[in-house]
Amino acid sequence: MSKPEISIWGNILTCAEIALHVYEMIAERGSGIVIDADHAKELLSQKALNIGEQHSDHVYFDDAKSVVPTYELLQKNAISDPEFKERCGSQEKLAEDGKFFAPEYFGSLQAPKNTPWGTVTNSQPLHNGLYFLESGGKWQLAVHQTVASHCLSDMAQEQAANHGEYLYYPLDHCAVPIYELSASHPAVMAQVVNEDSLLHTLCVDDPLYVAMHNQHTEEWGHIHDRPAPKSLFLQLQLDQIAEQSHEQKNPTFSPAANPSLLSLSAKEPEPDDFFEPTEELEL
Repeated sequence: MSKPEISIWGNILTCAEIALHVYEMIAERGSGIVIDADHAKELLSQKALNIGEQHSDHVYFDDAKSVVPTYELLQKNAISDPEFKERCGSQEKLAEDGKFFAPEYFGSLQAPKNTPWGTVTNSQPLHNGLYFLESGGKWQLAVHQTVASHCLSDMAQEQAANHGEYLYYPLDHCAVPIYELSASHPAVMAQVVNEDSLLHTLCVDDPLYVAMHNQHTEEWGHIHDRPAPKSLFLQLQLDQIAEQSHEQKNPTFSPAANPSLLSLSAKEPEPDDFFEPTEELEL
């Protein structure tokens, strides 16, 4: 039961034993926890083993799924490497992170029922811990704090309204988190219907963010302004504009808005009274 000499992630760069026959490995095309297959059956539950990927004499858990064996090893106090143990943190923290990295083992991040603007009346799930929510008649992007800590920059998190376990961004101020999340979540990228509008919105509303981003990225990854409308990069934004336009073209007729119309409506119409609405008032 010696250290692995080959791996499914290519040539091994580093491989350190963190527990008996348990290794933290970094290879050319991946990294994570690798456990001797026979020993893994003694150390881990069947539920944990099902999440790993067995090849030859070892079971592999990539960076995301490595939270599962680490959690169970901590429960059994089986980790012998003090530096690795310190990096792991508490079991509670691992379990919370696990809801993001391995929901099939730890369970999913719970969806919010309330936002800073009231009770949730409509929900469009994007991914585990990511939602478009409607409350108070307005839509917003909701990002669980665990997701935010792993996927959003400090600048993106600072722009949010905090409420419970989630960060909230109104649709007219969500360009930064949408831009960052679209890089890691295809479901978010699929919501972007106009990339030029997203880039233009970033340049107009968040020039400091754009400057910082361009300073720390290669030229090919820089954000540049594009000729496009502002804040019309999501389908929900387009839907809102279409709804507002429809309401302006078709105003709701309400006698209560005009007391004189109330008094008129209370009278019995004369036989010759015939009112034909103009185009502006026609419903």
